[in-house]
Amino acid sequence: MKNCSFIILLLFIAKGFSQNDTKVSESMELDFFYGKLIEHDKKLNNAIQDDPYGFLISWNYVKNQPSKFNKLYNYPERGYSFLYENFNSDILGEVFGGYRHYTYNLMPNKNNQLKLTTGFGIGYATKKFNEVTNNQNHAIGSHLLASAYLKLNYFQFFKDHKLSLNTALSLIHFSNVGFKNPNLGINTVALHLCVKYDLTNDDEGINEESEILDVINSKIDYNLMLRSGFNESLVIDSGLYPFYTVSFYGSKKMNHYSTVTGGVDFFSSRFLKEHIKYVNENEGGNYDENNYNRGGVFIGHELTQNNFSLVSQIGYTFYSEYSYGSNIYERFGFKYKLGDHLFSQVTMKVNLFRAEALEFGIGYKF
Repeated sequence: MKNCSFIILLLFIAKGFSQNDTKVSESMELDFFYGKLIEHDKKLNNAIQDDPYGFLISWNYVKNQPSKFNKLYNYPERGYSFLYENFNSDILGEVFGGYRHYTYNLMPNKNNQLKLTTGFGIGYATKKFNEVTNNQNHAIGSHLLASAYLKLNYFQFFKDHKLSLNTALSLIHFSNVGFKNPNLGINTVALHLCVKYDLTNDDEGINEESEILDVINSKIDYNLMLRSGFNESLVIDSGLYPFYTVSFYGSKKMNHYSTVTGGVDFFSSRFLKEHIKYVNENEGGNYDENNYNRGGVFIGHELTQNNFSLVSQIGYTFYSEYSYGSNIYERFGFKYKLGDHLFSQVTMKVNLFRAEALEFGIGYKF
């Protein structure tokens, strides 16, 4: 429980530093959840033994600044959250997670509000793969993990002044994005019972002065993106190697918060060269280990929040001399606007349910 106490302490320290005069409301929420683990690979059959359970504690606040972001997204809640999950498995153990989250009001109904919460952060697993003592744990290859969750709140069956009760459905993900294998990752679908307490005085309200929105530029912009990082192949303890990705794509702004994208990716991954060499030497393969480059096409979407954007893409590998994983791939992450033309990204590339790499990139918009 030392890890649990430490992360909770960090959340409240962050709360103290983020105090300012622009917050209009604050609340605390405690969720108890019970769920099912998704067996997305047969190798997880022995590791999934029973149904997981845990809790999620969140501190939320809403700012009253009449910014473009607040007006477009109906003054979303933001905050910090801490999660504890017991996988109910001797092989998988327990996990702890700390997150930065945003909650969007999708359907502003007074009694039953449809809200979507997105949380991204880091996690710690008490058990990981070990060749001798835990060789059935193909989900988690390291103690330190990346984590994310999506939570959909809807039905509110009790509200009395500051206290309310409601239900939610969530998807919780843990993996180390290819830094250490095995790394199938673990996904939980869970049902929540949520207890929320409003910390705000009743006389506080939203400042309704609005910010003038910019005129939408309807032209197609062209972008060049360079990404890099380190990852490991599916062979356990095969070592970390650098990879490089070049992307060229078009982007078109549809409205003040939504941009669609489409383009091509070129992948040069050193781990794949070493993996092909391993297959040739140990599995009787006859592949050209010097031909390890891949090409893909993708379409995507960017959800803009001030200078930040949430990036989501789906692609297909149209060129690869050696088939590695799935030809369908996805990319999720963040984009940050550094200027009128320059931007940065941190994204996770996934082959269906299997994370391949954590990508750090810099881009230029023409």
